[in-house]
Amino acid sequence: MGFGAGYSNSMSRQIWILHVDDEPADLEITRILLQREGKDNFEITSVLSAEKALEKLENEYFDVVIADYKLPGMGGIELLDTLRKSVKYASMPFILFTGNGGAEVESEVLNRGGDRYVIKNGDAAKQCNKLAHAVRELMIKKGKMKAEEQVETDKKPSGVVAWCSRHLAL
Repeated sequence: MGFGAGYSNSMSRQIWILHVDDEPADLEITRILLQREGKDNFEITSVLSAEKALEKLENEYFDVVIADYKLPGMGGIELLDTLRKSVKYASMPFILFTGNGGAEVESEVLNRGGDRYVIKNGDAAKQCNKLAHAVRELMIKKGKMKAEEQVETDKKPSGVVAWCSRHLAL
């Protein structure tokens, strides 16, 4: 993917997300809800392991990594450590999205260079709203998205209204 390939035809920029979780159902639910929250600006690639995530990173472009804490083989914290030791990915935004831990895990991920910690328990829609907000904040912080774009994205219609406005406009 070449430079600028992450831009859509709309004013807002596409945000390329790599989501790592060993539970296929969690990957799918999060993908659906994040895409709804992203209002057509989130492109999400899902993988089942940290090792697969590293392979994807070598072959594709991503703006942010979202990872679970407990993964088979290399866990989320180990994935974060690997990224932070790499010249290429040292500054890539990283969000730990997990149902495990609490204050201790949050402290660990932030102390090791993670950007955000989002707990996943309770209402999945609310969790994904928090996750989408964290992604947008990190894109603004990294200069990959303007604050005005977040406001504009928050105003964009979603679902049927968005489809109709894109496909039925004269």
